[in-house]
Amino acid sequence: MMAGILTGLVGNDAHGTPMALERGKAVVVFFSWSPDGNMRFAAETIARRLSAEVFEIRAAKPYSSDFRTCTREARPECQAKTLRPIQPLKGLDLGKHEVVFVGTPNWWGTMAPPVRTWVTQNREGLKGKAVCVFQTHGGGGMQRVGRDFAELLPESTVLPPAAFLGASVRSGVRELERFVEERIAVRGTD
Repeated sequence: MMAGILTGLVGNDAHGTPMALERGKAVVVFFSWSPDGNMRFAAETIARRLSAEVFEIRAAKPYSSDFRTCTREARPECQAKTLRPIQPLKGLDLGKHEVVFVGTPNWWGTMAPPVRTWVTQNREGLKGKAVCVFQTHGGGGMQRVGRDFAELLPESTVLPPAAFLGASVRSGVRELERFVEERIAVRGTD
């Protein structure tokens, strides 16, 4: 299964057919370092295309608002795969969703620690669901994000992940929409 995830198979089958899904059966969960950041923009764009609810993962103790300081704080957590405490996501019922899109910035080659915490805490609720990670980066590409994510969810169907360059994510709305369309065909939308 891991080879299929990382070679870019699209959707649920080897023919690249997007997974059919009823409106309201997808949800987007994301972590963004910045209140007006690239990840927030990507998550909200994807949620609009899916006609999905969107929930933000927030660290219990926020990272520094200075990016350089934030990267120094996050580096040891990322390298040690530390679970950073997070605030509860109020109102999210994973039981009513079939597909969960999870967004993270690429920090030090992997997912941000609050995302690792959320996925770990919700492993049981994600079991048997289709899960798709998308990430923003400053030039590093996917690196270990997709692989690390799939390793956390061995009992979920992990759809092919995607990486979006943060500097061009706002001008790449069509690319974000195409990412969704290649994986999910939502019934009842335009």
